[in-house]
Amino acid sequence: MRLASLMLFALLLSCMSFQTHALEAGEIAAPSIKAPNMDMPTPIITRPSMDMPEPKPKQQAISDSNSNQTQNQTDSSTNQTQAAAARSNDVSGKWLIKFDDLPDRSLDLTIWSSGKAKIMGYGTLIEGSAGNSVTVSGSFAGNELILTVKSAEPEYSSQKYDEYVLDLFMANDTLSGTYMLMSGGEFSGDGNATASKR
Repeated sequence: MRLASLMLFALLLSCMSFQTHALEAGEIAAPSIKAPNMDMPTPIITRPSMDMPEPKPKQQAISDSNSNQTQNQTDSSTNQTQAAAARSNDVSGKWLIKFDDLPDRSLDLTIWSSGKAKIMGYGTLIEGSAGNSVTVSGSFAGNELILTVKSAEPEYSSQKYDEYVLDLFMANDTLSGTYMLMSGGEFSGDGNATASKR
């Protein structure tokens, strides 16, 4: 037991021999862990290249006059074809669509391209002297224009909800083709339709 008491006394003396340093009031203790380096690296900025790319060498002119004429004719027909395609793809604008077998109905639409071949728009379905708002969506491929024209959402349950699906082909500033009428979600009729740009 005496040995245990001596050991405890020795341990107590060694603990008391450590010197401690007390902080004065208002003194800030130095951190024991170093702060991380938060310096930002210096950005590397290079000047943009303003050099123009080397032009591609032009093909040498064909010396044969017949070849020149053939080339000019080919270029001319290609330009005319491209111009005609650009004109035929331009269906943006105001259109009046009439139905051959429904003389009291017509569609007064404003449509535009919303992408390469997508069409969208709005307008009015005219029935006699009444007009209802409609929305238009569709696509254009080659000379064929497919449109879906829908009545605006009905405000009350007895209001009629019409949908026209038009399959039209472009010829100059006129579109002509067929339509199918869905009324209240059911097939109601079909026939021919003609659209003219206003």
